[in-house]
Amino acid sequence: MRVLLIHSDDPVYRSIGYADAWRRALEERGCRVDVLGHLPPAWATAGVPDYDLAVSHVLVEEVVGYAPTLQLAGALEASGTPLLNSVGAIVASSDKLLTHAVWASHELPQPATWALAAVDAWPGRDGRPLVLKPSYCDGARHISLVRSLAEARKVVAEWRDDEAHGGERRGAALLQEWIEDPACVRMFASPAECSLAYEKNRDDGALVTSGTVYPRIYTPPPAMAALACRMVAALGGGLMGVDVLTDASGRHLALEANAPFGFDVTDPDQGRFVARIAVEAAERHRRARSAPARAA
Repeated sequence: MRVLLIHSDDPVYRSIGYADAWRRALEERGCRVDVLGHLPPAWATAGVPDYDLAVSHVLVEEVVGYAPTLQLAGALEASGTPLLNSVGAIVASSDKLLTHAVWASHELPQPATWALAAVDAWPGRDGRPLVLKPSYCDGARHISLVRSLAEARKVVAEWRDDEAHGGERRGAALLQEWIEDPACVRMFASPAECSLAYEKNRDDGALVTSGTVYPRIYTPPPAMAALACRMVAALGGGLMGVDVLTDASGRHLALEANAPFGFDVTDPDQGRFVARIAVEAAERHRRARSAPARAA
């Protein structure tokens, strides 16, 4: 089986080790793996090679900037190469405003979310603070707790000033229901299957989690696992890293989904899980493509 991993050519990002971890895990399952971060010019003449699957590790900032990785994913999908996560799923998971809109249409439980630009009065219940977050960017960056529209707009003005001076683009500003001291759990999920639950570390009083060391790892309860699978299915994904919040009452809430997800490169079990799901997806695509030929 021949697999293409789409991954940034940036040597700084390559040094994190995701590309090597994906390659090792896929090769353990007998795959031949190529890694590309841009569309080869020769393909304009020779065409797109035949791959059984493409794994698109396209970052949010690469989607926002229409980077070479997204161009490569688009070329592969348009030429008929099966993608583990379609271009539509990559885009849908890269913009939190879009993500929450899709989940709302599928009636998934999630923290109440508002676009700051669309509200004229404080939407927080009983004047409670809300979380201010950007629609783009990594889920832990540029997040703060705000208590008024004036405070939120001041923070967003600082975002825009930073963007004007070369800072990363934040996209639309979102206000979100503040879930106090929740458990934040990372899982890797397909529409049909979910990994173990990796509970993220949160320092006392911190608004966001930190690091990739998980203080608790366990089999997710059925309701949590089912929500993780629904989060991916709603976005049209094949395999994503999803974050689920569990509040003090036991509610499970959809927080975030990542098509270009990171996993602990020091944990071979995580690599084996994502590689198995990817290979099984490729095998399903292969059977589906061969069925019409047999029928003919």
